[in-house]
Amino acid sequence: MVFIKRAEKRLEKDQRRIGRLFDDISPTYDQLNHVLSMSADVGWRKRTLKELALRQDDVVLDIATGTGDLAIAARLASGCTVIGLDLSRGMMSEAMDKWEKAFDDRYQAVQGDALVMPFANGRMDRAMVAFGIRNMPDIGAFLDETRRVLRDEGRLAVLELSVPKNRLFRPVYLFYLSRVLPAIGGWRSGQREAYRYLSDSIQNLPTPRALEAMYEMHGFRVVRSIPLTMGICHLYLLEKQRP
Repeated sequence: MVFIKRAEKRLEKDQRRIGRLFDDISPTYDQLNHVLSMSADVGWRKRTLKELALRQDDVVLDIATGTGDLAIAARLASGCTVIGLDLSRGMMSEAMDKWEKAFDDRYQAVQGDALVMPFANGRMDRAMVAFGIRNMPDIGAFLDETRRVLRDEGRLAVLELSVPKNRLFRPVYLFYLSRVLPAIGGWRSGQREAYRYLSDSIQNLPTPRALEAMYEMHGFRVVRSIPLTMGICHLYLLEKQRP
């Protein structure tokens, strides 16, 4: 068996570069997500919405909305109002197209930086981010900004890929992450650099325990911390603490 060491290099997370990377892969992003996760991502999103317990009158912010799968699922499940935020115009265009096929209205998506959100204090009842926190150049600043736009005791769901702890499964997964994912993603999309970045960003993300400590440090209570699918994904349900 070939063992792959976890990446230790510091990633360059220039927001304009990341936006361009996701613009480039937006046409094939959904198809590749389902193939590369063996469709497990569908179940992960369902679990995220179940934990958030959305209500019809909630205003929900979908950060790093991407192609809109989580936003659309949230609206279908609860009838809530969803506002999307993303750096990539290409990804938001895909999201808007899918939204208009599912609903009669237009998706409220804003192109912008999650570290400087164009929303008023306490505007949102709930917030969610799926597969986006690893792209934040400053996770602490992202948490502070999300906390600002949430109402008191508002909740944030963070769904993110992670590296499993299991000693037998971990090297197999790292081999897949480091070699297979960039090869298949690059071949199908023509953008190998983007899928290399995705692989590296997963491997460089802090561990679940370190992230939990960071959430608490930035004014959130960790309500639930749930490993999914043998630990290759992790769901965190957080609640904004009063000052």
